[in-house]
Parts: sequence; C-alpha cells; structure tokens
Amino acid sequence: MPLLETCSEIAAEHFDISVTKVVPHARADRSPLPFEEIPGPAILKLWEKYWRYVPLLGTQLFCRLLINKLTQGRLFWNRNVTPIKYLFDEYGCVVRINGPLVNDIVMIHRPEHIAQVLEQESESPVRSGIDILQHYHLNHRKYRSAGAFSLQGSEWLEVKEKIDQPFNDTVWDYVEKLDAVCGEFINRIREICNRQDEVPATFHRDLTAWGMECFYVTMFNKHLGFLDSTSRSVDETTKVINALITAHTYMSRCETGFQVWRFFETPFVRRLFVACDTLNEIIGKYIRRAQNRLQAVTVPEQKKPAEEEKGLPLLERMLTRRVHADDISTLLMDMMILGVQAVVNCEAFLIYFLTKNPRAQKQLYDEIISVSPKISSTLTKENLKNMPYLRACMKESLRLRPAFPYLTRLLSSPITLHGYTIPKGTFVIMANQITSQREQLFEDSEKYRPERWLNQDEHAYNFYQAYSCLPFGYGARSCLGRNMAETQMMLLITRLVREFTIEYDYTDIQSRFLMVNVPNRPLRFRFVDRKMRK
Repeated sequence: MPLLETCSEIAAEHFDISVTKVVPHARADRSPLPFEEIPGPAILKLWEKYWRYVPLLGTQLFCRLLINKLTQGRLFWNRNVTPIKYLFDEYGCVVRINGPLVNDIVMIHRPEHIAQVLEQESESPVRSGIDILQHYHLNHRKYRSAGAFSLQGSEWLEVKEKIDQPFNDTVWDYVEKLDAVCGEFINRIREICNRQDEVPATFHRDLTAWGMECFYVTMFNKHLGFLDSTSRSVDETTKVINALITAHTYMSRCETGFQVWRFFETPFVRRLFVACDTLNEIIGKYIRRAQNRLQAVTVPEQKKPAEEEKGLPLLERMLTRRVHADDISTLLMDMMILGVQAVVNCEAFLIYFLTKNPRAQKQLYDEIISVSPKISSTLTKENLKNMPYLRACMKESLRLRPAFPYLTRLLSSPITLHGYTIPKGTFVIMANQITSQREQLFEDSEKYRPERWLNQDEHAYNFYQAYSCLPFGYGARSCLGRNMAETQMMLLITRLVREFTIEYDYTDIQSRFLMVNVPNRPLRFRFVDRKMRK
C-alpha cells in the first residue's frame, strides 16, 4: 500500500499528461495501389519464367496439379468452385495469379467488381476460348476460323449479327415439335423405369439423347429417333451419342491439365479428334443437303428475308444469310459439345432441386395444371409465358448450378478494382457461381427458393444485384442460344411435373467441372405416375 501511495504522488506531481487528439492512420494519398501489390499465391512467382515453355493453365481454369500445390493436396478439382473459393478466402476479394503465357490473371467475385469489368468492355469484348477446340478447327480441320465460341473482335460481331435473330425466331417456330420430343422422353421414362418407378443409373445418357433430338429438330428439322430404340437411324444416333460423350470427356481432360498436346499429339487428343471427326462428318452431311435443297428452290426476289426464312430450320436460315459453311460447321460442333451438354446438365440439376423441395414441386404442378390442365394438350409459347413460377424455378436452379461457373474477359482498357490498378490486357476470371451464392446478396443463399425471383421489391436490391447472377453471360458475348436453352428446359420440366411426382432417395448430388457443371452422381430419380397415384 505505501508503494502504491508513492506512485500516486509521483504521477500527480511530476507528470503533466496533455490531452491530444488521436488521428487514425489513414492514407492521405487515395491514388490506386500498383498492380504488383494485389495479393496472390507467392509460389507462382517462382514458376513464372517457366510458363512460356510449359503452360500450366488452360484459358479456362486451373489444372489439378497447380491446385494441389496451392492447397497442399487438401482439395480436388472436381469439387468445382472450391479451389477458387479457397483462394478468395486466403487472399481476399481480388486475387492475382502471376502470368500464364503472357499476362497475369486476376480473379474476382464481388458483383460491384464484376460490374466494373463488364461495363468498361468495348463493342467487341474478348473472352477466353477453348484452346483444344480452336486447335482442332484451325490445325486439324484447316478451317478458316477458330469457331464461334473462340472468335473475337469484328469476326465475332459479323457472325453474331447474322445468326442472332435466326436463333431467337427458330425456337418459337419449333415449340410444338420440341414439345413432341419432350412427349417422347416421357414415353422413354416409362420404358426404362423399374418396378420401383426408378430410372437406371444411365439416365444421364437418356437426357443427352433428349438434348440431341431437340438439337436435330431445330437445326435440321430432322426427327432422327434418339429416344426410340426401334428407330431406323439407330446407327447414327448411337454414333452421335458416343462421339458426343467421348468428345466432352476428353476435351475437358485436354483443356484443364498440362497442355502437352501443344508440343505433340497425346492419346487424349487422338481420342478427342476421332470423336470430333465423327461429329464433323455428320454435320457436313446435313450442310451439303441443306445447300442442295436451297439451290433447288427458287425464291421470288420480292420476298423479305423474314418471309423467306419462315418455317426453315436454323441451318438453312444461316445459309440464306450467307454464313460461310466453315463457320456453320464450327458453330454446330461447339453447340453439340458445349451447348447440348450445358442444357442437359442444367435440366438434370433442375429436376434434382425439385425432388429435394417437394413444396416447390407441388406449387409448380398447381401452376402448370392451371395453365394447361389436359395432359394430352400441346404446350405453346403462350403457356410458357403465363407460368412465372416455372421461370422462377429455372432461374433459381441456374443460380445454384449455372452451366458455366466462370465468366472471362480480357481487359480492353485499364480499370481500378478495390483500390488496385488493373492494366489493359489483363485476363480476368469472374467467379459467377460464387457470386450468386453470397449470403450478402441472397438470403439463405444455399437453399433452393424460387420465390425469391417473384414480386421482387426494386428497393430491396442495389445497383449491382443485376450482376450477382449471370448464368448466360453478359452483353455482346452472352450465350447465343439462351432463348433456345430456356425454352427446351421449361418444356421438359413442365411435361415431367405434369405427368409425374419426381423423387430422389439417395445422397445429395453436387457438381463437378467438365467444362460445364455436371452432376457428380448417377441421376437415379423416381418418376411416380400421377395417374397411378390417384
């Protein structure tokens, strides 16, 4: 106690404590930080000088070896967005990866940052292509262009201008035929279900057959019989499905691993090219037939293009608009390998989410029978427009499992993101799937809630909400086949829910990345006939 008293006297007598204002440490200079200060995995800086010889990154994503190096083997690539999410959790909302090939990569996932990138893009924005398909078109087939998916600049705009309108018009002209294909798929389900009303583990192949039949109908006005085992064209249907599955598998393996095929032909590349040659041969056959058919038909000069194209399949509409045969061939190839697979897998996830949310399935059923009560009735364009909950169910599924979990751009001008200067020519990966599952943007973001898309309060969403869910991309480089994909998905799910109660009794289905999001488990759904249940 005496010691404390002494200290108190000393403090009072000998220390004059002045009161000063505390100024927080703030940077007076608010100029953007240099690009080199963006955080990222330091290990890649040691590898940078080797990347010009051994490209460790495809233009789309990281290879498995690289991810294991960064995460000490704790993560696997087929968990899809998990490795990228790990980098965001480790380094922040803007991550820099030191230079593959030429320029560095910057990864972002916040909607305000995505908005800055997309709003600064030019009239002809540049995105990543698929290197191996580009190599196939240019070097193996010796075509004049790399394909619609890989075209850039004025070449892309020229093709887009010619085919954009035909894409939108054709799908509405063929709604009834597409609905008939969905009816065939219903019959196919009844054929393959076992005594427990469950489809086999190979159901994904049947979905692929449905996707290809829709493709043939809209592109060639051809009903080939992918869903009919007794079809006269069974040889072609089997050949196409096998080639499509093989091409999709080996394209993913060539694109996301060590790209050794740049130096010599690998076994994976040979298998991919054989499958692509099969598809190319079939596409070429239909192009030649369409050219001969158009040459044999005399069209009066006074007819307008819209009248001339009415009723024509998409292939012939593109030919009438003077799209080069090589460009059509590469476009149809990309649509087969990427577009059909994207629609098929998005439909698979939509069915799955409805099985896991029976209340949503019941509400959708009620809406469907209110608009189209007769099972035998054909669905129309007006039917689809009068079912807002149907569209909400589809949008919510695409929010959780978009076909492509990433958007890419090559910056055409320097911008500032999160206080950092990003120079022109930087390759930006926008993790769209991570963005659309942020709790800050969507309440209960991991839950399937179609209601969130109905009666949206404009004041509840900020300016950047429009950039929080972009399953079909954005702007000039958005998906050409969006309208076609949405229509096919809505037609099939309407048919399925109207005729069946769909159930799923196994472990949860997640996604893995094979150039598009695909289910990681067999689709062993139960389709209980509503007639039988009544």
